[in-house]
Amino acid sequence: MDKELNTEKLEVLVGKRVVHYHLTRAMESNRPILIILHGHGFVKSPAQFRSPNWNVVCPIDNFGVNNWGSWFLGEQGDFFWLDAMKAIIDSVREKTGRGKLFFWGSSMGGYGALLHGRLNQATAVYANVPQTWLLGSNYSEGGQIKYFEPIFGDRIENKYNDLKYLFESRSRTKYFLCFNQLERGRYFSQQGLAFVEKLDELQQPFYLEVRPIQAHGKNHGISESIGLFNKYLAAS
Repeated sequence: MDKELNTEKLEVLVGKRVVHYHLTRAMESNRPILIILHGHGFVKSPAQFRSPNWNVVCPIDNFGVNNWGSWFLGEQGDFFWLDAMKAIIDSVREKTGRGKLFFWGSSMGGYGALLHGRLNQATAVYANVPQTWLLGSNYSEGGQIKYFEPIFGDRIENKYNDLKYLFESRSRTKYFLCFNQLERGRYFSQQGLAFVEKLDELQQPFYLEVRPIQAHGKNHGISESIGLFNKYLAAS
């Protein structure tokens, strides 16, 4: 059946910017929509995950320094991805129906998944080793500042620079988070614990997995993440 699934390369226009995304439609209408956000680096091809039961959407962030990504936020204080993601979701729903919305991302993509999952009221979000705090963090000072500063320009807004400020009240979204405890630069402490503490303060439903390893890499594949969605959403 997977051989019948065709991937379309599509685009939305936001101001003067053309934002590309790939869509692989499910076999039936009104199936859930999974938006997969890639990590930092130049990306030519979308994620390879396909499923007859999911509408798979892969936006391409080829903006920012070296076209390696703008954290699905923007450039020089123009946070055009906020409009772009809404436009992509609206376009996909016109094509596929009103399926529930899910986000998946790792590292830069994890930041984007948390940001846009919150803003677009997703059913669930999976974020693997996400950045939740950009400028001012050890991760920034360790070499990422050259990528972060051009995102904000002179417009540094707390709720986008440090995502715990974006979360002001509880919502229905469930968050699935995975961190590696021993990652250098106090990554888990700064990017994970402070954010999780805010979710807990709000009594926001979340799943947290912490692994005693040093890597900054993928822990759950997309199929495994969907298994977590199915397990814990069905139990709610």
